[in-house]
Amino acid sequence: MDFPALVADIAGITRSSQEFAARTADRLLTLRSWLIGAWIVEYEQHGEDRSTYGDGLIERLAENLERDDVRGLSPRNLMNFRQLALTWPDLDAERVALTVLGPIRQTASADFDAPEIPQTLSAESALAVRASAGFPSLLARATSLERLPWQDAQWTERLFSALTFSHLLELSRVDVPLKRAFYELQLLKEGWSVRELKRQVNSMLYERVGLSRDKDAVMALSREGRLMETPATILRDPYVLEFLGLPESTAYSEAALESALLDHLQEFLRELGRDFCFVDRQLRITVGGEHHHLDLLFFHRGLRCLVAIELKIGEFDHRDAGQMHFYLNWIAENLTKPDEAPPVGLLLCAGKDEEKVHYATANLPRTVFVSRYLTVLPSETLLARWLHEERERLARGRGA
Repeated sequence: MDFPALVADIAGITRSSQEFAARTADRLLTLRSWLIGAWIVEYEQHGEDRSTYGDGLIERLAENLERDDVRGLSPRNLMNFRQLALTWPDLDAERVALTVLGPIRQTASADFDAPEIPQTLSAESALAVRASAGFPSLLARATSLERLPWQDAQWTERLFSALTFSHLLELSRVDVPLKRAFYELQLLKEGWSVRELKRQVNSMLYERVGLSRDKDAVMALSREGRLMETPATILRDPYVLEFLGLPESTAYSEAALESALLDHLQEFLRELGRDFCFVDRQLRITVGGEHHHLDLLFFHRGLRCLVAIELKIGEFDHRDAGQMHFYLNWIAENLTKPDEAPPVGLLLCAGKDEEKVHYATANLPRTVFVSRYLTVLPSETLLARWLHEERERLARGRGA
């Protein structure tokens, strides 16, 4: 071993140890938060003198803890901890503690004296052991909650082992069980930051995906804990592109929209969804001596097909569907590989009339979707109106 290698080894083990310690500390703080919330819930149900404190329990508790020099437990934090316990009442605190602490014990070599586990970690583990069978109120709640078949104690353990407290807190604020299950799955699959999770919830991703025409694929989420990948579930409507910083009006050109999307490619890929890979822009398609240009071309790993995207700054026109079908036929014959599925087209328009879309795209040999895009984050009222219209359209059995 030379000197630079010695420096590199020491630096590497130091960084990895610090990263591991930070991850472990975060998981243990999450466990501590759940335990505090669980004790509060249990006291509210079975505390011997709970009637003395009434509705002011949280405030009185925070005051007394601060008086005892326990910091960071404000009334708001205590309410958050309580919400965590109520949302996931079936957490096996002991198992989660052992999951977090296990790697620390396993790193000790038989040839060396094992380092002592820090006292704070040992204390958290002891609390978890004490709590493992100490919450009958939560146990009763767990058996009565509306849960999906796959959302068992192991699933809860996985969430608490993989996600941060901030992620879990945001999830706990989603009060519809199936909707929260959808975002739990997406978080583990996509690895979103807390900021991205908030953005996707605010842009109503669940509703946009959940109103897919592929009912069987959406129902798989309920039955099996996964969202089947079909073009109808992968491609959304509308797409929310507020990260572009473009005005809500149509004063910009299609070239400006395309340029802005590529300048923000990472954010655009997040909005498109997992497994989209950028292939080309302004793809030249030459037929009959004339040149045509497709705005954007992607490949979707899950669908195993090319996805052609055309940008329209105005309302959808039936001629747009014909143009896209023309492009897809060329792509199928000249770019699609033998082991790939047929290409799919997506027309991103500022607006669309559902009747026009129906008659322009029905029974086409190639699959063409038409979606709206928004350059500002929509209001809940606006999206709710669109979702209502979409439900009515689906009820009539007419595809877009």
